[in-house]
Amino acid sequence: MEVDHAARVIDAFVNGLDRTSLQASYLGVGSLAHNPDLMLKMVLYETSRGRLSPAQWANDIPDSDALRWLGQGILPSRSALYAFRDRLPKPVFDMHAETVRQAIAEGLTAAKDGVLDGTSVRACASRHQLVNEDKLTKRLQELNAAVAQDAAGQPIESQPYWMAATPNGRRAQLERYRLAGDELAIRLAENQERPKDKQLPRKKVKVSITEPEAPLGRDKEKVFGPMYTAEFVVDTASLLILSFDVFTQVTDTGTLAPMLDRTQEVTGAMLIQISTDAGYVSLLDLQECQERNVRLVAPVQENDFTEQKRAQAGPPRIGKDQFQWLPEERTYRCPEGHRLNYKGKEQKRRRDDITVIQHRYHCPAEHCHACPLRERCVRDPEKGRTVKRLEGEEIIEAHKEWMKTEEAKAANRLRGSVIERGFGDAKRHRDLRCLHGRGLKRAKAEIGLVILVQTALTLARLRKNAANPRENAA
Repeated sequence: MEVDHAARVIDAFVNGLDRTSLQASYLGVGSLAHNPDLMLKMVLYETSRGRLSPAQWANDIPDSDALRWLGQGILPSRSALYAFRDRLPKPVFDMHAETVRQAIAEGLTAAKDGVLDGTSVRACASRHQLVNEDKLTKRLQELNAAVAQDAAGQPIESQPYWMAATPNGRRAQLERYRLAGDELAIRLAENQERPKDKQLPRKKVKVSITEPEAPLGRDKEKVFGPMYTAEFVVDTASLLILSFDVFTQVTDTGTLAPMLDRTQEVTGAMLIQISTDAGYVSLLDLQECQERNVRLVAPVQENDFTEQKRAQAGPPRIGKDQFQWLPEERTYRCPEGHRLNYKGKEQKRRRDDITVIQHRYHCPAEHCHACPLRERCVRDPEKGRTVKRLEGEEIIEAHKEWMKTEEAKAANRLRGSVIERGFGDAKRHRDLRCLHGRGLKRAKAEIGLVILVQTALTLARLRKNAANPRENAA
């Protein structure tokens, strides 16, 4: 076996890990288990080869010299491997954090400048097993009746195709449907709170009966179904993954602050700078960065009209950015020089029930009616133009100015080449496209194993470069 063989890299990596958290997951439960250190080595090696399912691990162990070498001859059963995977959600986070701290102590990473982005991963559930409120209610009624008949010892005369065949199966199925019902109730309530033009018809709000925790959306390959979002923070210089987490949502919204705090928890210090894409930039995100004294590098999301829609809409409409804000007078001046009148304020709900205050400014109709720019500025000249401004919007304006600097442009250009390597490696080389276990905890375990493998390989590269600086420079 070559010196730089993946099995040797992983063997050395695990030997250098603090495995206290993994070993603690075995305390006080079950019979004598296989050595968890050896199990971890085998599982990480399989993960490095894109073999992410415990069923695949069980099939590979008897025929793989590398696996038998790593496991020192142990032959864990398929059920033992599934049970081992289910112990991993917390240990993988702890072991990764300890590895990052080791890298910082060795001077391999400064952990001051990071790049954040997320990628969607399909859950272990079919998009063809989604139900709406009506179907779920009907099936719950049938399941409750069937379970009651089982308890009374009565046979089920006409069993639907979707219902489990045994009493134990029906009881477990009923529990899953109840969890799905709880999740669907939350989604229906959230849908009801949306603006009228963004609400889905009630019958189109659905949930997966096998993976109710996973939200519905389209992944990077445009496949619709239940999925999770994995967020990575990568060190800009060393390309070491500083922190990661898995979220039950299909967008990156609201994950910036949690990932900054998670990175601080791992490294022991807050990042100085974080680079992201426009999906992470809002007034709330900028305020959270200010509170943490972190400089955010990210473009502000502009109007999302496509080129085709712009062409159909005719000449470009005069946007709010062409109205001059007068800070001393606390109002706007329109492109033709008219001052807008203050009309009041309202609260707008954002994520996690957080509200922001939005102020409204109005240009009188008499100005708009006679204005030479009215066709591009106002839809109804008889009503006049209204401009809205969030309280604290000067933070966004200052950020836009900062993003025009050469320093910000250079950091923004670097972002994609840093973060996409990790995603490309995870999906291409580790086959992290569809998860093999149900539930958020198993999603964290599987994604965490991929992160540990990437960290092991990156750390080996960094240590090799540090040991041979002249060779690396050449």
